[in-house]
Amino acid sequence: MMRPRQLLSGMFAAVTGAVTVACGGMQVRTDFDPAADFSRYETFFVLEEAGDNSAPGFWDARIKTAIARTLTAKGWRQVDSPEEADVAVGYQLTTEQRSSLQTVSTGWGGYGYGWGDWYGPPMGGMATSTTTERRYEVGTLIVAMFDVAQKQMVYSSSASGEIDERQQAPEQAQADVNKVLDEMLKDFPPGS
Repeated sequence: MMRPRQLLSGMFAAVTGAVTVACGGMQVRTDFDPAADFSRYETFFVLEEAGDNSAPGFWDARIKTAIARTLTAKGWRQVDSPEEADVAVGYQLTTEQRSSLQTVSTGWGGYGYGWGDWYGPPMGGMATSTTTERRYEVGTLIVAMFDVAQKQMVYSSSASGEIDERQQAPEQAQADVNKVLDEMLKDFPPGS
């Protein structure tokens, strides 16, 4: 049997390729096992290791705190070990550098309103184009839940979006992570 961490690592590779970024915001995708009876789950354990892609520095604790906060608000109870839990919860985080190009043209082209066939032969014009490249970083957070007794994944959610590079106070950073987890788990548990 595969352990939750091994399952999460395999799922991570599959989900990351399928996630795309929505322009101007975060995109969330959710999937779950329709055969899982989420009404029987009451307890959860947040896995200590986040696989090979754990968040750097304080972000690991922020993500785990947000997971626990969100699931507790849903009526679940956090326990101290996976053996006591109905569900083990893990996460992985990845970042990717991306770029976009924007071209702006200004000036007159070789034809246009009032030129050409209406008032004689086409006249040459003058135009300039400027292309700028914008580099940015996209982050993807994946949260997966595993039925401890069955040792299989029952739920996954991923959020992907542009990373805000501005320095934040620790309280604001935690509040932002909480918002992401709230959005990822807003319709959790399925069927409720």
